[in-house]
Amino acid sequence: MAKLNIRAGKHIAIDIGTYKTRIFIDGLGIIFNQASLVAVDYKLNKIIAYGDNAKKYIGILSGNLKVVKLVKKGVVTNIELLKSFLGYTLTKHKELLKTAYVTLACPVDLTGLERNSLIDAIKSLGVAFVKVEDDIKLALLGAGIDISSSDGWLCLDIGCGKTTIAMISTDTTVASSTSKFGGAIIDDEVIKYLKAKKSIVVGEKTAEAVKIGVACLLKPKETLKVKAYGYDITSAMPREIEITDSDIIKIIQFSFGNLADTVISLIEKLSNESAIDVIKNGIVVTGGLASIHGVKTFFEKYFEIPVRIAKNSASAVIDGAIAHKEKTLKALDFENGVTQELTL
Repeated sequence: MAKLNIRAGKHIAIDIGTYKTRIFIDGLGIIFNQASLVAVDYKLNKIIAYGDNAKKYIGILSGNLKVVKLVKKGVVTNIELLKSFLGYTLTKHKELLKTAYVTLACPVDLTGLERNSLIDAIKSLGVAFVKVEDDIKLALLGAGIDISSSDGWLCLDIGCGKTTIAMISTDTTVASSTSKFGGAIIDDEVIKYLKAKKSIVVGEKTAEAVKIGVACLLKPKETLKVKAYGYDITSAMPREIEITDSDIIKIIQFSFGNLADTVISLIEKLSNESAIDVIKNGIVVTGGLASIHGVKTFFEKYFEIPVRIAKNSASAVIDGAIAHKEKTLKALDFENGVTQELTL
């Protein structure tokens, strides 16, 4: 029987986010960076599109055809669909899976059972070894912080479906908290605002485009503008309107104010030593919404401590999963022994 040295295999990093799923393979780079969506025909019990192709169907499917979000607020909605989704990408590289070892980013508040389900889903594709790590820890590592240091670091990861706040020290998540706040919440508020104040009904994709185009926490030097298309409530006819940063700045400020209160609640639970580290090191902000204009200034005024916005804020989690390679190998050594040989 043949023996395979897993340590000589490829490292795969996976971040299954609410908004996007990113997959990296050693030597190949990022092989998948698309929406965490599948379009399903429930009558035929068949997936008709994955990722960005499935996103094209949002708002135009009905009846037996649905677009399914694989992750909502950090929770996997359907493990079988997720397995198919991952298989769609990874089985294209099935020749290297049997010796591959995976670093999987996982929401910090997922239960042991849910984590095991994710591990089983990936192993079912033929992967040899899976190491699960808290996504918030990987975000901090991806931002360039030495998470093995005895210094405590507070990370705020603001994503599409949720926000995670955690204190990381000596490679351990010391304390954490999850908020439902995220980009999807802002999208919902934009939809409500446009309906109430502008008498126009828009869909998810339009609301997201408005958020990306004009969302800010502080008034920019030049007015941000974006055009939106929807249905006029009065005439029931299509209509185009122009939206500026001033239209939704209060929505953004209110949302981030609530988020700041959640951060304070976590800080209040920390030990004196950890609290001192927060004052000394400040807060590292990652996630897709970290790039909104004014985030750094807003939080620094709110907390009166240094705030660092990661340069790679949107990709910090997958970057951290990639950088976790050696730590994953150490876990592999521990589980399979020094030789890492499996009999097939």
